Amino acid sequence: MSRSALYSPRQQSGIGLLGAVILSAGVVVAGFLLATAVKDFRKYDQFIEVRGLAEEVVKSDKASWNLAFSAYGETPQAASQAWVKQQEKLETTVLAMGFEAADIRRQPMNIYENINPNGGQVEPAKRWRAQGGIVVETPKVDAVEQATLKTDVFLNENIVLESSFVQFYFTDLNSIKPRMLKAATDNAKEAAQTFASDSGVTVGALKTATQGLFSISAPLGEYGGENTVMKKIRVVTKVQYLVE
Repeated sequence: MSRSALYSPRQQSGIGLLGAVILSAGVVVAGFLLATAVKDFRKYDQFIEVRGLAEEVVKSDKASWNLAFSAYGETPQAASQAWVKQQEKLETTVLAMGFEAADIRRQPMNIYENINPNGGQVEPAKRWRAQGGIVVETPKVDAVEQATLKTDVFLNENIVLESSFVQFYFTDLNSIKPRMLKAATDNAKEAAQTFASDSGVTVGALKTATQGLFSISAPLGEYGGENTVMKKIRVVTKVQYLVE
């Protein structure tokens, strides 16, 4: 005997109606959940992407001063000896400017034979040329900046420099990174709020954030930063905010 035979036609009709009601309720609930999921998905998918900028001017904390010169002699040995004496005199002069022996790094000496490009004879006392110099590396940035303006000091000691150039560096970037990233993020959120207000939406939670590279340049330009004592530190962040 089939299971349906145990029930009367009226009972079977009631069971069928109950099943239809339950099925309909299930479809309604499923439809509500699906609608909510789509709504939440669209809400999550809507976001504002902005960029935040932070700039800060700081002072260099390290300087590198390169001093180069040449000495001459009739023989390679004579040129080398003349160069050593000149180097000792140069180092003594630099120490008298307030620097320490630990700040001075000697550059290697190179010896060349001078050749007259016109085919004439080279002056015997300058037949051989020894070239080299020293590099002053120090955190005494102000002292280096002042010393580079006093070229007459070397001339008074009969030291003829072939080149004198200085480079300034800022090496403590980690000390300012946190506040600069915060400033860049705040700047990005301000931009997002302005954009959202104009669009009739509200800025929600942070979705993603990407840190850009830190750049170091001259305060008034994008290049030539190594020659200036003051540095402009710049970072740009890319941030996405959900909208409501």
